[in-house]
Amino acid sequence: MYRTSGDRRFRKNKQAIRKAYIGLVVEKGFQNVTVSDIARRADINRMTFYAHYDIVEDVFLEFVNDMKEDIEEALSREEKFDINEFFSILNSLMYREIDFFKYVAKEGNCEEFRAAFCRTISEILQENLSEGEAGPDIRKTVEDDLRSVCIAYAYLNWLAGDYGNTPLDDVIEIAKQLLR
Repeated sequence: MYRTSGDRRFRKNKQAIRKAYIGLVVEKGFQNVTVSDIARRADINRMTFYAHYDIVEDVFLEFVNDMKEDIEEALSREEKFDINEFFSILNSLMYREIDFFKYVAKEGNCEEFRAAFCRTISEILQENLSEGEAGPDIRKTVEDDLRSVCIAYAYLNWLAGDYGNTPLDDVIEIAKQLLR
């Protein structure tokens, strides 16, 4: 579990912890990051870490939750769901932590994040593309799941270099065409 607070020092420590965590994941791998590693890198003591999180995986969980909240907040500023804006938001989010996303994109790395990334996209698509529809529709759910996998893996495969030197904008345009 992770804790939140509006206190400036609390937020500053959390930012340092997250930055340390992301850097360590990229360097050492998702499974090899310890509280001691994070504390040393963030220049805090272990007790400060435990004032914010119970375990290392909580930093990951908070990162995923914050990612979803950032996307939803940006989308809420729009009058209606726009796929172009959605991709723009995803691009912005990804480029903030590009090294982490590149690490995640490599086969076998951080499957938990890959799954959370797909799940987040799926939830957002279901919330935004199904507005005004009555009740759950299995066809709509399957369509949203397929769209989310298409989008997530377009990003992850591009990050992993599977598309060679193809610019991200070209990959996104292909994904948009397939989603129409």
